[in-house]
This record gives sequence, structure tokens and C-alpha cells, in this order.
Amino acid sequence: MTGRTERRVREIRRRTRQYRKRHERRVLSTLSVCSLLLFAEIGILLRKVQSGGVPTVADSYGSVLLRGGASAYIVVGIAAFAVGVTVTVICIRCKRKHTIRMEAAEDKEEEST
Repeated sequence: MTGRTERRVREIRRRTRQYRKRHERRVLSTLSVCSLLLFAEIGILLRKVQSGGVPTVADSYGSVLLRGGASAYIVVGIAAFAVGVTVTVICIRCKRKHTIRMEAAEDKEEEST
């Protein structure tokens, strides 16, 4: 390849990395906003679920939810949430390692040409 072609290829790769990073930032911020909205919705729903039948634990949502024999559902929900968070963290770390490896390989390729 000529020097001009090599510069074009490097510019294309640089722009591609730039667009990928921008896209990843958009996706991450969109997912963050969605999770915050879901968290707010859960808080609103918990306020609606709370009943006035237990005056001694008026501010304790867990006691109100466990009162009707729903403890198994609560435990399953918490376990599913914990597994989901764990899998998400593992996927993010794997993706980050893959991205770092790809960038290192591209840098080595650019240096060798």
C-alpha cells in the first residue's frame, strides 16, 4: 500500500472506533435511564401495595409484603435480580476486555505498517 492509502485506512479505523464508542455511550446512557425509571416505578408500586392493616410497621415495606404468604415470591424475585446483576457485570467485563484487546491489536497493526 502507498502512504496515502495507509493514512486513509488509519483514518477509517479511527473514525470507526470513534463511532463505536459513541454508540456504546448512547446505549449505556439509555439503559441507565431505563433502569432509573424502573427503580422509581418499583418505589411507586411499593407505596401502593402497602396497606394500613399493620400499624406497627407502617414504614416497613418488607413486613407488609411478607404478611400475605408471599415470602417465596419475594425470595425468588430477589434471587433473580441478583443473578441478573451478576450476569450483566460479567458480560460488561468480558466486553471491556475484548474491546481492549481489539484496540491493542489495531494499534500493533498500525505500528507495523
